[in-house]
Amino acid sequence: MERSENLKTLDNYERLSYYYEKLLEDDEAFSLWLEYIESYPAKKILELASGNGALANILKEKGYQILASDISKSMQSVAVKRYDLPYLILNMIDFKLDDKFDMILCVCDSINYLSDYEEMKRMFENVYEHLNEGGIFIFDMHHPQRLSEFKEEYIEEGYIDDVAYQWTILADQMTDELLENFIFYEKEGIVMENHCQKVFAIDKVRDLLKASQFEVKVYEDFIKDEKVLFIGEKK
Repeated sequence: MERSENLKTLDNYERLSYYYEKLLEDDEAFSLWLEYIESYPAKKILELASGNGALANILKEKGYQILASDISKSMQSVAVKRYDLPYLILNMIDFKLDDKFDMILCVCDSINYLSDYEEMKRMFENVYEHLNEGGIFIFDMHHPQRLSEFKEEYIEEGYIDDVAYQWTILADQMTDELLENFIFYEKEGIVMENHCQKVFAIDKVRDLLKASQFEVKVYEDFIKDEKVLFIGEKK
C-alpha cells in the first residue's frame, strides 16, 4: 500500500479505541467470561486492561463493586463517556493500590501485550499481593494454535460507519508474535496503528502461576484453538 503525506502512525489504541466497539467487541466471549466470573463468590473486582469498559459495565449492572483500569488514556476516555464507571490509568504489570480485591480480571487477550515471561512473572506476583485470601485471578490469552492460523497473512477490509478500514494479522514464527496492523481511511487522512502480541506457551504460564503461589485451573479449549482461560486461586 502506498504511503501518503497524510498518513499518521499512532500508539496502541490511540485511534483503535474509537472503533473498538464495532470492530472488536465480542458478545460471545462476554457470556463465556461471565459464566466463570459468576461461579465464584466475589463482590469486589479489579479489572486490568478494561479497554472500552464494556465488561466492567456489565459487572457493575449485575451488582459487583468494580474498578476498571487500563494503561491507555484513549480507552479510558471512551469508557467514561460511554459508561458511569470508576476507571484508573494503571500498568497491569506493576500497579500499586492501597486495596485488595476478591477477584482480578484481565481478559480479551490483554496478557499477550506483555513482552516476555519476566514481565508475566512480575504481574502474577503483583496480582497475588492485591488479592484477598481465597481471591481469584481470571485471565485469558491467545491459544498457541494462533501462530499456525496466521502463518499466512489474514486481511479484513470493510467500513465502520463511513470510515473504510483494513485489518491485517501475520504471525512471526521466529519470535512467537502476532503482528496486527489497523489502517483507517478517515476524511482528514490515513491513520495507522501497529500492535504486537506475544503468544505464550500454556505450560510455562501454568508454571509461573504455580510459582507465584496460585492454585491453578487451565481451560485450553475455552474458545477452541483461539483462547485459553486460566484461573488462579490465592490460598
